[in-house]
Formats: sequence, structure tokens, C-alpha cells
Amino acid sequence: MKFKYLVSIRHFMITLNFIIVSFIGAQFLLITQYILNHQLSSELLTTLAQVPDSPLILFSECIISYGLLVLVMYIHYHYNFSTQNTLLLLALEFILAFVIFFAVRMNYNGIFLLIFIDLLLTYRNLPTIQSYWFWGISGTIFLLLFSFSNYSLLGVFFKMPSLNTYLDFLPTQSRSLLVFFNNFLVSLNLITFICICLGYVIYILNRTHTVQSKLHSMQKANDELKSYTAISEKIAQDHERKRIARDIHDTVGHTLTGVAAGIDAVMVLIDINPEAAKNQLQKISTAVKQGIKEVRQVLNQMRPDALKSYTLDSALSKMLKEYSDISHIKIDFNYGWGDANFQKTTENIIFRVIEETVTNSLRHGHATRIWIKCTSTDSSYVLSIHNNGKSEAHIKPGYGITQMTERLTIINGTVELDGEKGFTTVVKFPKVGV
Repeated sequence: MKFKYLVSIRHFMITLNFIIVSFIGAQFLLITQYILNHQLSSELLTTLAQVPDSPLILFSECIISYGLLVLVMYIHYHYNFSTQNTLLLLALEFILAFVIFFAVRMNYNGIFLLIFIDLLLTYRNLPTIQSYWFWGISGTIFLLLFSFSNYSLLGVFFKMPSLNTYLDFLPTQSRSLLVFFNNFLVSLNLITFICICLGYVIYILNRTHTVQSKLHSMQKANDELKSYTAISEKIAQDHERKRIARDIHDTVGHTLTGVAAGIDAVMVLIDINPEAAKNQLQKISTAVKQGIKEVRQVLNQMRPDALKSYTLDSALSKMLKEYSDISHIKIDFNYGWGDANFQKTTENIIFRVIEETVTNSLRHGHATRIWIKCTSTDSSYVLSIHNNGKSEAHIKPGYGITQMTERLTIINGTVELDGEKGFTTVVKFPKVGV
């Protein structure tokens, strides 16, 4: 059921309650006039416990108090207020409901059902935990109000005239007709209340189903995106391998081809013309050095941009700050390696290991905080990375961890993984030769 239908039924219930309250007030007014016209005042006074108020005042109280209630309900429903002002409006609705209840001399308590429906539709978007408390307390209060707010119970404590007492002075046919209309209107109000409650349940179920469907669609899209990302990463890796292979082939292959040809020439010249063989070896040495230089240039192209312009400490700080700014994750970074002078290969590996670990903390662990410590012992450097994300009792190394392990092998490093209480990665590599 659409919510607009519930709103339409609510409008009908507001109109119906206005008819009921006005009809009760009109009956007191018109029946009193009938009693006066037929000179039955003395009999009425002997029947009542006390002298009744003016029926015109009673009728005015019904109309004015109900008009104020509708105004407050309109403001409450259509405008947003602070929590304090909202509670004041809610209290005012309760007060006006009691005013109307006493204005009709406790002959109609269906007004409390209207107040409950107004709350139900106004506060439909409360958070789940708050809604449990709110509707539990509100439902209990309204159930007690509706159960005990009837004339037969409260008439003992409040000496107010019963409408049935006035109806007894009318002819049988007129009295029966009015009793029928009174009961019909009260029953119609109760049926409307039940219809809105059932409609609200259907509305909540439909909304829950819609939310679940959207979540399912989002999950499906997320899975497809992950699959696409994995494929894209694989394609990018293949392209990178091909590019590196091509660059190395162009540099190393060219150099080695020239070296091979030069060595063949030396083998021919070494016995015939030793001096020419020496010159040829000098040329081969120059070619090899140039080849090494070109290979280093290729490898430097693979070096992270941050390491080209900053020290390892500054490059890591810059990279981690970018991660923190983008993802709003808190990263505590403690660089305790001082002025350690690492080789470029070692710096590249350390940078990539930290980058990969932080990425995994966000992507897979959904962490909100990461602690990174760079410490050392007498013989080795230690890199410890811990996050507060999801724990994993059984760790299955993926592509990222495999690549990390392979990189660390180059510098004789090791990696230890701990999936308890978040996720911890500990990297160790020797001080000698790095």
C-alpha cells in the first residue's frame, strides 16, 4: 500500500471525528432545547447528579477544542521542529485530546485513536532502536487510555451528564435512531483505525521488501564491480608485464646481441691481432655499461613517483596522508629507521608493501584505523602494520600477499600474518645488503 493512501484515510478519520464530536455536542444542545420546550427540566435535574453546564458552551467547547487539535496536528505533520518543540507539540495534542474528551462529557473516547494514528504516520521514519521504545511506550499508553476512558468507569469519579440520560427523554423512535447513528459513527471510527493500522503494516512490509530488493541489486552490482575490477587488474598486470618485457627486450636484448657479436670478433682476433682484440673488448665493456644504465632507467620508470622526489620517510607520509584524506581512515605512522640509507630497490619494495597492506585494510578489512611502525633490531629492520578491521582465523593468501612475498624475497625479507583482533602484518629484512 502506498503511503498517500494512508494519508487519505487519515484525513477521512479526522473528518469523521469532527462529525462525531460535533454530533455529540449538537445532541446535548438540541435535546436540552427539546426538554425545555416540553417542560421536562425538573425531571432532568432529578436524574442528573449535578446541574449541567450550558449546552451552548458545551457545543462551543467541542468545536473550538477540535479545531485547535486539527491545527496542531497539521503543524506537527507538515513542519520540522527541534526535538524539544516536537515534544511540546506532542504534549499539546494529548492535552487537547483530553479537553475534547471532557468537552463531550466522556461520552466518546475515539479521539485517542486519532491521536495514535497521527503519531503513527508522523513518526514513521524513526530509527529502528528508537522506534521500538517509542511505539512500545506509546502503544501501551494509548491502549490504557482507550480501555479506561469510558463513561461507565470514569462516571463514578467525574459527575458529568451521560448522553444516554438525555436520549431517554426523546420518543422511542427518535432515541433509537440517534443511538444507532452514535454507535454507527463510533464503529466506523474504530474500523477506520483498524484499516489504517493494517495498511501501515502492509506499507512497512512493502517498504522493507523494496529496501531488501535495492540492497540485493546493490550487492549484485557490487559483486559485478568487484569482478570487473579483478579483470581490469589482471589485464593491467598483463599489459605491465608486456611493457616491461618489451622495454627490457629492447635494451638488454640489443646490448646482449652486440656483446655476443663482439665476443665472436674477439675470439677471431685474439690470436691474429691481440691489440685489436683488446680494443674490441673495450668496446664490449662500454656497451655492457651502457646496457646496465638503460636497464636502470627502465627500472626507475617503475619507481613510485613519490620516491622520485622525496625520501622514503616523506614519501610514505605523503602517500598515507592521501589515503587518510580520501577514505577518512585514521593512520598512525611511526618511522623509526632514522637516516637509514636503503637501496632504491629496497625503498620500492617497502613502499609497495605498505601501499598494498593499507589498500587491503580498506578494501577487505573495512578498517577505520591503521597503526604502522618502522623499528629495527641489531640485525634486521622490522615493519609492523596493524588494523582494527575484520579478523580472519584462516588466512588465504591472494594475489596481493603473493606479490608482497615475492617482492620481499628480493631483499631476503619475510612476512608474517596474524588475523586475530583485526589484522597484523609483520615484515622483517636484514640490514646487510639493503
